[in-house]
Amino acid sequence: MKIKIYTLAGIALLALSACSGTEKTEETVADITAAQMMGREEARKYLNRPWKDTLELQRQLLQSRAKKSEFEMKNQKRQAEAYDSAFVGTLKTVRPELAAELEKHSSK
Repeated sequence: MKIKIYTLAGIALLALSACSGTEKTEETVADITAAQMMGREEARKYLNRPWKDTLELQRQLLQSRAKKSEFEMKNQKRQAEAYDSAFVGTLKTVRPELAAELEKHSSK
């Protein structure tokens, strides 16, 4: 009788751990998707905005990059990569000349 109880308890624990793993995976996918959306939205700020000078543009770019740093500081590397990839990809679409300039400076 005790063996049946221990066996059932073991099966229940395995089932619960399997469910929680699925929830964590879904949460991670949701977090990555949210980071991608943040990156796209941040890049859209550059769509039609006129810049007074290059200093103002540099300040805005630093603010955009700071959001990536927030993910990295929280040790959320996949979210940081998703944000950065979506930001740069969207920037290439909406302002290719600005994206080229940004990539030129980030490679130094």
